[in-house]
Amino acid sequence: MNSIIMRHSTLFIAAAGFILPNLTHATNGYLSHGYGTISKGLAGAGVALPQDAMISASNVAGAVWVGQRMDIGASLFVPHREYTQRSSTNQFPQEAIAAQMAPSWPVPVGSNSDYTGTVESEKDLFLIPHFAYTHPLNDISAIGVSLYGNGGMNTTYNSHDTTRLLGTAATNGLGTYGGATTGTATAGVDLAQLALNLNYSQKLTDQFSFGAGLILAYQQFKAKGLMLFGRMAADGNPDALSNNGREGVFGWGAQIGGLWKLNDQWSFGAAYQTRIDFNAFDEYADLFAEGGDLDAPPFLNVGLAFKPRHDVTLAFDVQHIWYSDVDALANPMTNNLMLCMAGQTQYCLGGDKGVGFGWRDMTIFKLGTQWELTSDLTLRAGYSYGKQPVPEEGVMFNVLAPAVIEQHFTLGMTKQLNRSTDISLAAMYAPENDVTCGCKVPFSGGADSIRIAMSQWELEMNFGFKW
Repeated sequence: MNSIIMRHSTLFIAAAGFILPNLTHATNGYLSHGYGTISKGLAGAGVALPQDAMISASNVAGAVWVGQRMDIGASLFVPHREYTQRSSTNQFPQEAIAAQMAPSWPVPVGSNSDYTGTVESEKDLFLIPHFAYTHPLNDISAIGVSLYGNGGMNTTYNSHDTTRLLGTAATNGLGTYGGATTGTATAGVDLAQLALNLNYSQKLTDQFSFGAGLILAYQQFKAKGLMLFGRMAADGNPDALSNNGREGVFGWGAQIGGLWKLNDQWSFGAAYQTRIDFNAFDEYADLFAEGGDLDAPPFLNVGLAFKPRHDVTLAFDVQHIWYSDVDALANPMTNNLMLCMAGQTQYCLGGDKGVGFGWRDMTIFKLGTQWELTSDLTLRAGYSYGKQPVPEEGVMFNVLAPAVIEQHFTLGMTKQLNRSTDISLAAMYAPENDVTCGCKVPFSGGADSIRIAMSQWELEMNFGFKW
């Protein structure tokens, strides 16, 4: 087992350099709506319906049911992110803090513009690969490995996008969060998390299996154009806040799961993934709470699969994500900013109780159906819903991470090419959802409202090989 872990760890480190720069996700918060092409065709459902080696990312207990199998594929992911400011004053929204906390910052004055308009994030096409393999040890046990993006988020607001909003003030070069000091500067963040799941599963009876997986994880992060927040750093020296390039850190966690095939019609599955404990970001210790500590949240998957007839299967899953377990994500923005300005430095950026995104826990409901149209062609469709995690009072900070998607509509199919090879496709559409802080926005330099919005498309392909 040690040699297996070492080989796959080497694969993990080598793959990270290729996969991570491309990672972002169809999001429930910042976690993917599903793992594996077959599951994504069912809107992420399938905890109780193992069909490919990628089942280990959702429920490690399912791997022992799929035999010796390898799955390899990739998705094209297209997210659209934007924010809209409405203001009757002559300050751009995120020059926020410029007027109130950094009085020496060059805030434009004297313009007749109403500073109302929309800024769109650039970089809206991502290629996201995945890989999984299961290997039976005997008739009742198997080991496996899966490599996939655990989560991610990205925004890139270029300063030239804001010139039409700033009017004559654009010549000052100020952009989102006042972070642009030249005509080509940008503001935004890029977070990518990669997971390597090394798992073991065993059938304890003919109907019940149990599985456990060790998750080795790696994440990268970079931020640009956020120096306006410098006077809010807990240590008073914001050299680890922004524009420090891309930094990578390692982490680890675990997943356990069970799968019970009650009879020929019903199956029940459940899996719990622990919080992934990452090392802190040294280069961004003044941005994230607890000195740069950004862990991945724990989650629970519970699902049912039901076959009303031999060629039709229904899958229903419920997923709960505990974003509240991660201070950097869950800590409130407005309240902590006020406490910070009152001199309580532990509530400042990077502090032990530092400013966060204010995210709430999510519960997502996923419903999918598949129809074996012929012996070699299976069709799928799915829908999922989960109330988005961003509160209204946190909108200004969440311009960086407008993770407000609530619905996913999916279609999928699998075509058997021969006895040992199949090809699967999945398509996803997440309609635009938005959140608006419709009152005078705290710390926004007088903005009447800020609206953040996101929509997404994804097309994924997978080749499966069986022995």
